[in-house]
Amino acid sequence: SSAPAACTGRRASGAGAAAMAVPPPPLLRCYGVRVPAAKAVNGIYEFQGVLDGRPVYHQTGVSSGNHLWFSEDGEESHCWFVTPKDQPLGGKPEAAIAKCVSAARWPWEATGWTVCGKSHRFVPAPNMQFQLVLPAAELTVRIEAPISLRRRSSRADAGAEGRAPGSSGGEGVALRFRGAGAINERPMYAEADDATLRLFWMPKMSRWLIATVRSPDDGGGIATITARSMPDDGSTWASMLPWEARAWEMPSCPTLGMEDGDAVWQAAGRRLHMEMRSPPLQLTGDRADVPESLIGLYEPQGMFHSRVYYVQRLEDISLENSVGPKCLWFAEDRGQWVLTDPTCLGNSQEVLARVNSRAWWPWEAHLGGSTSPVTLGAAPFACLPVWFGGATVLAGSRMSWEVAEHSGAFYKAKDMMVSLVCAQKIMVKAAERATHPFLGTYERKGLVSSRPFYMQIVPEAGADVAEDPAEAEAALQQFVL
Repeated sequence: SSAPAACTGRRASGAGAAAMAVPPPPLLRCYGVRVPAAKAVNGIYEFQGVLDGRPVYHQTGVSSGNHLWFSEDGEESHCWFVTPKDQPLGGKPEAAIAKCVSAARWPWEATGWTVCGKSHRFVPAPNMQFQLVLPAAELTVRIEAPISLRRRSSRADAGAEGRAPGSSGGEGVALRFRGAGAINERPMYAEADDATLRLFWMPKMSRWLIATVRSPDDGGGIATITARSMPDDGSTWASMLPWEARAWEMPSCPTLGMEDGDAVWQAAGRRLHMEMRSPPLQLTGDRADVPESLIGLYEPQGMFHSRVYYVQRLEDISLENSVGPKCLWFAEDRGQWVLTDPTCLGNSQEVLARVNSRAWWPWEAHLGGSTSPVTLGAAPFACLPVWFGGATVLAGSRMSWEVAEHSGAFYKAKDMMVSLVCAQKIMVKAAERATHPFLGTYERKGLVSSRPFYMQIVPEAGADVAEDPAEAEAALQQFVL
């Protein structure tokens, strides 16, 4: 069955990003509201549909559940509104908690917000702003590059995928890029083995660049450009997410900084490919509710609809319970993470299980869409009854996976969960005689900002301590931080 309509009101489309030429970014963050009566506007907003040709977002996680939408009618034409969840979309602009008179295409481009203060009067909120919530991802860039880049081929990346180092096809290399902050209001990435090789957005050129930069001691700036994306005017995701840039160019010889010199730009074609990296996933659940054929380890296999998709490991398949591996991927037309047969990748009409979430990562899908601390910052705990504890509110933001029955109906499998595969315990070590209080063993406790977090294990008073450190370390996956 298809996803239910997400919005109502005039000229409104359902969960359909198909109503727009470009699927809007799934998650936004609102911050900067300091007026006490309107602080609940802060938080994470998830895309829900389209109204008046603009996207509609709903506040998710632990929040007041406000709506963010655009109107071109009424006394204040061309205006963005934030209204309470109990008010219909497009119906009562006078019930707005915040508004911005602007014809901006996207809410993060709108400036000059005002919020409802005392006596229901609107006051300026100069620091209020909507911001894209982009995945803090590592990227793999496979590129047929000059000799100067071939030595940088990531041995760790090649080994993890069963290839000989540097054997990503032809004379190409596999480079691993990590987040290195932001520049020009876009994420910036640095190559893991050589931080002088950067991936960043150049707004004046409307391109993503893969370039080698000089150190500050050498004057800074771009030394040479390795590749650049084709110009984008902001009408596609390519201007926001570098892995969505499908067309790239590469120079015939090294450039002289920003100047082409003798270089001639040529289409990269298949010589350059970029995708997000992801750890394997483990799907678990009560076997009374979750079919045996869905349970197992899922490994990343590529990208689809701007997200990583996963295929069940063959070793976890039993011919008694399944006819083949299952595929976990994000269906843009549904706004859901779904499980299907691999042959149905891209076809969301026949799904085996689903969860209604536009989270960037499937291990966050059942947690309200995001594990960013900002999600908790929007909780109006002071306004809740005393019998509503923090755990109750957090539990209320969770989403449940739904499993398909033979009849075509779906039932909730509350214990079904997708989790990332990572170390359950880690050890923080230092020099042999170091006595820092933060040294010791840490145990995984949950997720924060899409990553696992760990808490130190403090031995109880009088507990026995292993005499042989080597024996104590043998059972742990060790890290030196």
